Amino acid sequence: MTKLVFGNQKMYINKEEVLGIVEMLKTIENRDNIVMFPSYPFLEYYKDVVRFGSQDVSAYLKGAYTGEVSVSQIKSLGASCSIVGHSECRKNHNETIETLRNKITLLLENDITPVFCIGESLEEYEKNTTLEVIYNQISSVFDGLNNLDNVIIAYEPVWAIGTGKTPTNEEIDSTIGNIKNYVKDKYGVNDIVLYGGSVSPKNIEELNKIDNVDGYLIGGSSSIKDELKYIIEKCI
Repeated sequence: MTKLVFGNQKMYINKEEVLGIVEMLKTIENRDNIVMFPSYPFLEYYKDVVRFGSQDVSAYLKGAYTGEVSVSQIKSLGASCSIVGHSECRKNHNETIETLRNKITLLLENDITPVFCIGESLEEYEKNTTLEVIYNQISSVFDGLNNLDNVIIAYEPVWAIGTGKTPTNEEIDSTIGNIKNYVKDKYGVNDIVLYGGSVSPKNIEELNKIDNVDGYLIGGSSSIKDELKYIIEKCI
């Protein structure tokens, strides 16, 4: 079964390493299901190779916001997607619900696909409140928004990101199945749902057995050429 491969390269690699990954991607015959999310300076290196997007975007359309990058700016470069609400951004940038809603609204208004990240902490997981937490994360942002069928959801347990730990296949399958049912029942949409959280060559074959997973939002391995190539080959 074909899976989507979304690569969040975070702030791991420099220009030379990006160019190495670009050259590797050119050797992949079917690249339709690949989307790369490099740092802002490297967005255009992926142009005409694979679809690409930004790791974040400003909640403002334009103006005096030093250091931020707008929806219109990434669109002018050819970006088709943007990650919104990654747990690292929520924590490091103190993102609010209003901020996330503004970002998704601007992206949808400009025909750019939001990749909306949700996920529970280790404490919430151990308290067995995963579904309660992620339903609230979804509804607090989605309520009142339009065109939600153009949103991609990425389920990333916060405790699994960069730790090498992952939930069991049964837990992932159940949680993503519940997410799909929730957005369909409440908003009438059939959103694509990705899984993220320490996806690597070591677990990709096992993760591929999960029917409810439409693809992956990959962190560290998307910045390592050989690891990314291995994952892609297992998913296409």
